[in-house]
Amino acid sequence: MEVNYSKEKGLITYVVDGRITVDDMRQMQEARVQLSPNQSIKILAIVTSFKGYASFGAMKNALLGDLRMLPHLSKYAICTDIIWLRNVVSFLNHLVPKSTLKVFPLRDRELAELWLE
Repeated sequence: MEVNYSKEKGLITYVVDGRITVDDMRQMQEARVQLSPNQSIKILAIVTSFKGYASFGAMKNALLGDLRMLPHLSKYAICTDIIWLRNVVSFLNHLVPKSTLKVFPLRDRELAELWLE
């Protein structure tokens, strides 16, 4: 997984292509820490392939990290062509308070970036 962040935009961008590891989750946590604790966070996820988590620890770190981030999350855009993942994110949009989650096809990454601004 590739993780990047912009302090100025309050944006974390990550790319998933395969399995997510504990090290990947460490990179995500580092990106979250680099953003101001009282800054709203926006996320752009590009998921070309998702083959699950490499270990239980990676999955646990992902879930705990997401829970800690929720109070600061304002917008979450996910670009993917994986149908089941698109459906899950659309469903979660109704469950996540104070945040907006939106799904885009991979070809519409630029629209996702504009939506996050």
